[in-house]
Amino acid sequence: MKNITLTHEYTPPELETINQELSELLASADPDEKSFYTLSVRRDNCINTYILTLDDVRKTLFCKAEIEVNNALVGYAEQMFKASLKQLSGLVRGRKAVKKYI
Repeated sequence: MKNITLTHEYTPPELETINQELSELLASADPDEKSFYTLSVRRDNCINTYILTLDDVRKTLFCKAEIEVNNALVGYAEQMFKASLKQLSGLVRGRKAVKKYI
């Protein structure tokens, strides 16, 4: 997967920490899906909490920047899902082939 930029000029320090962990996970050759999910949930909770502290102008700026990051993460999650589905599909076909010869 290409390198996703998760941090922008409006990113608070707490979110930067989570983003760093997520970036390290995404940079690995075979990222763990459970870890990706866990970090994504932590990231979402952090964002929702942070938004409550912002005034309307800063909230708008932050949300616009986060939408781009979120879209990139959604794209990555969809790629992970497709890869998992392809792998599962191959396992099912292999299992059927083995049963034929038993």
